[in-house]
Amino acid sequence: MSAADLRHKPRSTPLWAYVLVLAAAGSLLLGLSLWWNLRQHDEGIYQAALTLARTSLEKDVLYRRWSARLGGVYALITPDTPPNPYLQVPERDIITPSGRRLTLINPAYMTRQVHELGAKALGVRGRITSLKPLRPANQADPWERGALLQAEQGAPEVHQVLDQDGRPVLRLLLPLPVEGSCLPCHVQQGYRLGQVRGGLSATVPLGPLLAMGRQEVSNLWLTHLLLWVVGLAALGLGAWSLQRRIIERDRARDELQTLSGLLPICSRCKKIRDQQGRWQQMERYIQARSQADFTHSLCPACAGELYPEMYPEAEKPEQDS
Repeated sequence: MSAADLRHKPRSTPLWAYVLVLAAAGSLLLGLSLWWNLRQHDEGIYQAALTLARTSLEKDVLYRRWSARLGGVYALITPDTPPNPYLQVPERDIITPSGRRLTLINPAYMTRQVHELGAKALGVRGRITSLKPLRPANQADPWERGALLQAEQGAPEVHQVLDQDGRPVLRLLLPLPVEGSCLPCHVQQGYRLGQVRGGLSATVPLGPLLAMGRQEVSNLWLTHLLLWVVGLAALGLGAWSLQRRIIERDRARDELQTLSGLLPICSRCKKIRDQQGRWQQMERYIQARSQADFTHSLCPACAGELYPEMYPEAEKPEQDS
């Protein structure tokens, strides 16, 4: 076996193939972790916006019921609170003994005014909407129309993230079933108790919530990137150290293979038979399997045998038995 044979003889699977597989698997796991965490982050923002919208509308439902239980409340007639032209009931407008002019604020009118205040103070835009409104401004828009149709089929609420004027918003609609206090104003529309006559619609801008979450998103990216870099560095360093040990092990194994074992040698010509059955000169065999080099000269005995006139006192070479 030549030195080239030793260098190219089969080894086990290269270490770096395992390293690449581990690096790819680790990168995939980190990528999945980042994807899952970003998805959870987005879901958290969605749920926060949905909770904000629900809280706003559920609050509206409570004070609507309070107002309906009282039969409405009277308020001073002002430019901001004019009489409701769509409220056709007796004593809608009254004058107190002191001459103050009051108008009846029914639950729908109260809700509309509160929604206007909420849009300015909280950024949550709410309104009453219906497929058959008394007030034209309450006519359902395309999304609300679809949501109301779902509510009529029994959906307890409808919510969705949409793009509105180039900005993401969450929209929520809660159905408003007909109650006894609703009939005085809506009996002419043919509604029955329990029937969905409209809904409370809320629109929550997601921009502020997304802005608040950008730092968390940045932290997620940075954390996973650092884990990826540190993991690859540790994997590479460990592989490099292990590769050095493998090389040292292989070198030691090769040295053992070249120095150990019984060597078949011809008793006459001194050729050595290698592992492939080829007979090689001893010099070539040893050179291929060690770091030894040879210089060529004559020992005294051989010199005396070949050149007796030059080496008359040289010993004669021993004859092999």
